Parts: sequence; structure tokens; C-alpha cells
Amino acid sequence: MRVVRCPAPMRALFRPAAGAVLAATLTTATSLGAATSTANVPIACSRGPSAQSFHAVVTMPATSPLGSRFTVRIDSVPSGKLSHTGLNYIFDMATDYLVPVGATYVDGSARIVPSTGTSNVRAGARAWHDAAGIHTLLPAHVDNGSGYTPPSVEFELEVTAAAGTALAVQLGQVRVAANVFLLGDLRTTCTPPPAPRNTIGTTVSVAREPL
Repeated sequence: MRVVRCPAPMRALFRPAAGAVLAATLTTATSLGAATSTANVPIACSRGPSAQSFHAVVTMPATSPLGSRFTVRIDSVPSGKLSHTGLNYIFDMATDYLVPVGATYVDGSARIVPSTGTSNVRAGARAWHDAAGIHTLLPAHVDNGSGYTPPSVEFELEVTAAAGTALAVQLGQVRVAANVFLLGDLRTTCTPPPAPRNTIGTTVSVAREPL
């Protein structure tokens, strides 16, 4: 298995007059014999300062035979305290991933892992797949002055590419909404420039011959 480790949480993706925070840091559970490398994906956001980053830690096999299925798992770390003047709460924290060319999504496999993340964002949390990719959404409100840990997400992919092909899970987009004093709901969209950017991948290996 291969793991991408994230640095500190991504913060302050947009700073309107009242200020707000997007916390979208991901981290992973490790596996026996896992290799470790770091992904630091630059993102451009519709609000806030430039030079923002999305840090991801994704666990998946380093190699996968043609025709095999493998699990991608993303676990999360605490966001840190949200503390900005005028911010009431953030909500609708969403992340999109693209299915690699050379792999297909296994129907029904996307799921929020039970009993992961903090209780203030578990309610309504969901993961699903459509023609655009894999999506996660945390609709719950996270109040200013508090923090949260997103629940973990898993999904399965089936390898369809030839041996030697590199498959990479890619970041598509990150979105968040913030309710701000006097301004109401403000929404921010962040994409990798150029979108999408690879996070981590698996190399297709030759399938073993049956004994």
C-alpha cells in the first residue's frame, strides 16, 4: 500500500471583510509495509488569498494487477479551531475526486466509514459516485470557535488498463459555504491550476497466472 501524508491543515481560503475558514485537510490510516510520500496540491480559490494548498493523504496499493479491485481510503485529521471575526459557522464542506483513466468505479462502493470523524459533522455526511467522479459532502454546521474532523471515506476501483500504466486519483474541486455576520452565506470554490492534479496512484502490474 502507498500513503500520501499531509502537512498542517489548509486554512483561511478566503478572507472577505468578515473573514472565514475552509478546513479540508485529509490524512490516512497506514497499513503494514506502506510506503510514504507527500502530496501538496496548489489550488486557486474564488475568494481569498493566492498560494493556497490542498494537502491529501490517500491509501491505496502501490501496484494492482489488471482486472483486480482495490480500495482507496482517505482518513482525516482535526481542522483546528475556527476563529474569525464575523464568522457564524461553515457548512456544506465538499470535495470531488476524479476516477483515473484506466480504472472503473465499483458500483455502490463509495461510503463514509462508520464511527470516524467528530460527531458535529457525522450527521448527513455522505459519499457517492456519478459521471463526474467521487464526491463527499458534510452539510452540518461547524460553529465559529469550534473545530471538526471529517469522517473517513472509502471507495473501490477496478483496474482496466494494461500492465505498466500509472493510475492516479486526482483532486477535482473543493467547496465550502460560510455564514457570515451581515453578509449571509458566502460560497467558495477551489480548483487545482491546472485542474485536476494528481494526488497518489497505483501502477498496474501483470496479473498472476492461476496455479
